[in-house]
Amino acid sequence: MSLPRPLLVGLIVSAALNVFLIGGVAGVTYVRLSSPPPVAPPPPALAAAPAYAPPVWQAPPPAADPATPSRATPAVRPAQSPAQAPAQFPAPPPQDGERLARPPLWTAGDQLSPQSRKALRLALRAANQKNQPITRQARTERQAALAALTNPSFDPAEVGKRLTNARTLDIQARANVEAALAAYAATLSPSERAVLAQGLTRIYAPRQALRQNARQGAE
Repeated sequence: MSLPRPLLVGLIVSAALNVFLIGGVAGVTYVRLSSPPPVAPPPPALAAAPAYAPPVWQAPPPAADPATPSRATPAVRPAQSPAQAPAQFPAPPPQDGERLARPPLWTAGDQLSPQSRKALRLALRAANQKNQPITRQARTERQAALAALTNPSFDPAEVGKRLTNARTLDIQARANVEAALAAYAATLSPSERAVLAQGLTRIYAPRQALRQNARQGAE
């Protein structure tokens, strides 16, 4: 049986088209299977850490020659304003058992006039000159008492006598100074005598003077 010519041509064209499609699909599949898999790009390299460098020892600068003047500009300290100045507080009174150093007797007239201060110093100088032999004798008596303490034939009565003599001489020297102060005070005005009395209180009774200053500062 023979097919019509148009049908035969259509079958041939259809078969050729199928063969072409099958060949194309097979070629694409072969290419995919035969080609190597894609390689992922390498990750970015991390920044290399800086190499450790050992510390470099530097020699200290040479000491400046004392004979050579320094060229460095001295640092200027800012002036402290009155508002920034530290507050001044009166000194606390001494506690019981503390001993205060007695200032010189002539400092009792620090608040007097220049003429009165000069007269006070002259009066005290005359009293000290009068007391020089007395103080030397008192020192000799004390040294003799100390020597008697180390004597193998120790005599308590002798030591007591020496110390009593030294104490009597000290009282005599102090009486001479106080008599000079009394005679000097008689030459002052009432206001200056009050100033002198305050100065003598600061010397003879320092605890009382410090307490008075502390109370005045607190007020």
